[in-house]
Amino acid sequence: MNSAKTNDHDPARLSKAGELADGQYSDRALRNPPSLQALKLQDVLMKNAGGRIADDQWHELPLATFKQVKGFRNLTHEDVVRLFEELRSVTMRHVNNAEGHTAIYGLIAVGRVDMDEGQGKLRYQFDAEFRKIVEQSNLYAILDYRAGLAMSSRYAHRLHEMISFRAARERQMERFTVDELRARLGVQTGKLARWPDFKKYSLDAAIDEVNQSSRFRVSYRITKRERRKTVEVELAWEVKEVLEDAKREQEAHSVARKGRRAEAKVRLAFPESGSVKYTDPWEKLARENCNWDHRKLADAFRSFCSQKGIKLSAKNIETVFVNFCKSQSRI
Repeated sequence: MNSAKTNDHDPARLSKAGELADGQYSDRALRNPPSLQALKLQDVLMKNAGGRIADDQWHELPLATFKQVKGFRNLTHEDVVRLFEELRSVTMRHVNNAEGHTAIYGLIAVGRVDMDEGQGKLRYQFDAEFRKIVEQSNLYAILDYRAGLAMSSRYAHRLHEMISFRAARERQMERFTVDELRARLGVQTGKLARWPDFKKYSLDAAIDEVNQSSRFRVSYRITKRERRKTVEVELAWEVKEVLEDAKREQEAHSVARKGRRAEAKVRLAFPESGSVKYTDPWEKLARENCNWDHRKLADAFRSFCSQKGIKLSAKNIETVFVNFCKSQSRI
């Protein structure tokens, strides 16, 4: 609560209880998880409530102010109503070990959208269990409010929250089962069931966007397989020293950001010197496929390519690197 009050009037920061930032969607919620716009609406409502978020009261936000927020400018009255309906239907799960129960709760209790889009307001109340969690929480995440609003997928939005919650930890890595990650990122039941699909369309896509538009640089490696099936991965993260590029990306149109991510992959080349550490996507690939020292691995791979006559900018250089990592792990 102190954090929420401190960041009440800071337009760039949003405080969120750790139980929310790191919450897992229930099995029921994953049948129809909230859209990206619904998640952003939640951020806007929480930001507007500020230090009063745990109070049992109605909160108000002028519709004209709401329509100025990036991503909500062209919504009709019916669009806003449907977003509130969607947010109202979201079910979250909080395992309360201290009190010995699992709480199932919603993000808002009720929302009202005035018909008058010029002078009207949004009015809403938060769910009682939601308010209890926020009030009693000793854990919180400081989110970059603008980065959250800039995300173009719910997977990236949720990953940004997860990493923000863990950003201040001394040990900047943590292991998750694939099922835990799916529940945190909001992957719909029956979708992306195979690891290659989840990896490509959810985890990799989310990491690419978070790395582009936030203050974090995230990577991962596979830590456990069962019968050749990936069941556990380790996420690692760091806070960037320079944030100018990320801030520019937050202001850019989502289509332009997506184009730059695609362009970067087209121009992919292995670095001609130095380590693979902090270098996308090479650090992530190294962590996934090999446990070598990063600098030794980079030098060995460059030597291998030189001997084989393979250019570091070859079209298939990523595949060559992955195969090289795997071959060294078997030695």
